[in-house]
Amino acid sequence: MLLIYILIGYVALYSVIWLHEVGHGIMYAKYKCKENPFKVHVPFYLFFSTPKPVDVDKAKTLSLKQIYNVGIGGIVVNLLFGIPIFIILLLVDFENTLLMYFIFSFALFHLVEAASYMVISNIFLSSDMVLVQQYNPKLRIPIFILGLLIVGLIIYMIIICPESWRLGYVISIGIMTLCMCLGRVIFSRITTSK
Repeated sequence: MLLIYILIGYVALYSVIWLHEVGHGIMYAKYKCKENPFKVHVPFYLFFSTPKPVDVDKAKTLSLKQIYNVGIGGIVVNLLFGIPIFIILLLVDFENTLLMYFIFSFALFHLVEAASYMVISNIFLSSDMVLVQQYNPKLRIPIFILGLLIVGLIIYMIIICPESWRLGYVISIGIMTLCMCLGRVIFSRITTSK
């Protein structure tokens, strides 16, 4: 049964990362730098996911505000899925089923990804937060504060989840956060050195 929960958690996380990249893709498509916003690169091992393919020549012509919109697009998608599903979960009396585990994981992992950008990648400037810094460094402060509020929601979700899920979530969130943040720092260093 543990393997089924791990597989469901992986599918939820993969979906979250894919949707995050689609958020970037939608903005690239809006600015005519991408034809299909849903065609993004998310490898099965999840690291180094990107909204590519993107028309690099057109992307180089984007204004700072447009680049910011592309960068924040993924985080916005995480919040647009994570917060409403969190609210719905608060309003329903859910049972400890595999479907509910997927839905809960899907919402939780959206919030974890958003918070990791808004808090940790904001402190150790990397990835999408670099684009925020380039556009308007003062935006980092309200984004950071909102990120701390999202951390509060994550903690609350862990408290209210079925006890049998709690330890798994604490471990997976710790691993996810560490991997996402280290991966972003490495990815940012690789892409800026090219």
